[in-house]
Amino acid sequence: MKSFTIKKLYQLHSWVGLITGILLFIIAFSGSVAVFTLPELKIWANDEIRAPIQSNSQGLEQLIDEYSSKVGPEYLEEVHIRLPSSRVSQSSRVIFEGHFENDKGKEEHKGIVYEFHPETLEELTKTDMDTFFEQDKLDISTFLAHFHADLHLGNPLGLILTGLLGLTLMVSIVTGLFIHRKILAQLFTFRIRKTFSLMLTDGHKVMSVWAVLFHSTIAFTGAFLGLATVILVPAAAYVSFNGDQEKLLETFTAIPPAVISHVEQPTQLSNILEHSEKSRPDLTFRDIAIMGYGDKNAMIYIYGTGSDQMGGETLVYNGVTGEYIKSQARFGRLEGVTGKILDAMFPLHYGNFGGVLVKAIWSILGMITALLPITGLMLWIERGLNSQQPNHSRRTYQNFNKLLIGSCGGIVLATSALFPTQLILNKVMHGLDHTSAIFNVFFSVWLIALLIPFLVHYKKAIKAIYLMIAALLTLVMPMDAVLTSSHIFNVFETQHFVSVSVDWVLLFLGLLMLFSYKKLFSLPGGDSKDSEQDETLTEEKA
Repeated sequence: MKSFTIKKLYQLHSWVGLITGILLFIIAFSGSVAVFTLPELKIWANDEIRAPIQSNSQGLEQLIDEYSSKVGPEYLEEVHIRLPSSRVSQSSRVIFEGHFENDKGKEEHKGIVYEFHPETLEELTKTDMDTFFEQDKLDISTFLAHFHADLHLGNPLGLILTGLLGLTLMVSIVTGLFIHRKILAQLFTFRIRKTFSLMLTDGHKVMSVWAVLFHSTIAFTGAFLGLATVILVPAAAYVSFNGDQEKLLETFTAIPPAVISHVEQPTQLSNILEHSEKSRPDLTFRDIAIMGYGDKNAMIYIYGTGSDQMGGETLVYNGVTGEYIKSQARFGRLEGVTGKILDAMFPLHYGNFGGVLVKAIWSILGMITALLPITGLMLWIERGLNSQQPNHSRRTYQNFNKLLIGSCGGIVLATSALFPTQLILNKVMHGLDHTSAIFNVFFSVWLIALLIPFLVHYKKAIKAIYLMIAALLTLVMPMDAVLTSSHIFNVFETQHFVSVSVDWVLLFLGLLMLFSYKKLFSLPGGDSKDSEQDETLTEEKA
């Protein structure tokens, strides 16, 4: 390839990194944490679901039968149930939904949402469907999941932004492979004891090549998930369904619309649940959709995860006879490879297949993806500061370095701060909405961390932020033991296995950071006292 072309690709690679590098770190880091949001962090954040919840098919059937008479037959066209035993929500949720004609003669969905205590099935709240989905109640789990998905900017702005970041990551991967033509010869080169610049260069290359398949997968699936709802679905609906997005989704998803005969027949919910649990012990069942509850044509769809199907499986039953009909993937009505690809998108992006081990691998690889743009930006700053003819002033490179430290270190610090915050909120605001408190803590801590490098010497800022992160992570386990009495010594009594495991992981990470503190900041070219004094003098001269 001609040197002119290589130079152009290098410029493209550099500019993409400069413009999107910090945002890519934020998205990739939040994603490495978000892989554990369901169910691990959801369980940890909610005392009510820390212990395993036994399936209660008879009690659930009685509950649905009781509340179906309260809402009336017009809301029984669709009944959607979030099973409490799955522990992916702090409450068990039931939505009674029907189709109605509005003033303009158009069909619209209306529904009534009930929330129940996951163990006692006692009613907690009653809301109409529109209001329920407009006012999200966030804990640390849902906050981090939404932050990764759209940076809390919502639809469409947030989803478009994260989708475009996926595309820019793909551009960086392709251009990086082209401009580093001899990269394969350097796969095992990592000169950590040489200069700081060499360490960054080698680390950037090694992380990019060894995990290139993962980076590409995350970039493609992230771009798809971000842009599908905003661009692809409306475009497909416009082309094939005259703009009707609901019709498009009904056509391609696993659950077809209800066919109501208006002939009453009891729905065999408990028998079907018991059969599904006995016949498929490999699945963890999360959701149930009853299409036409109490009707002769009732169909029941039970969604579960844990099988060989990456996107999970949906078991289909006849609601009246209880007869098992078939098993299909989420996009099972799409024939050929298309349905399998769509089913794999979400699990491939979040690592929601193969259990906790796959999630751990995805989290580590996600951190490597986050480090790619950061090491690239640090190289740009390092070369700019050491260049005889830099493209920008020394002050520009130093300020960009401070921004990098504050924004990227700040997001890690803010995320760490949410863990002790969640424990305190559970204690002092039990049963109340924590959304505003979590928002305030997260963004306040992030803002403070962003300002620290501009207020003190930025090498001292790195140390301060690093130690604060380590301290917060180390603090979580003792706080949890004091505030909830959930700890390793009573884990078999309380059966809080997931929660205690989360505590141990955080403690390990915090102690690892504390133990590695001196070693990290004594690397050649790192933060020695002499180099800090030299740089202070250089700044004063500048």
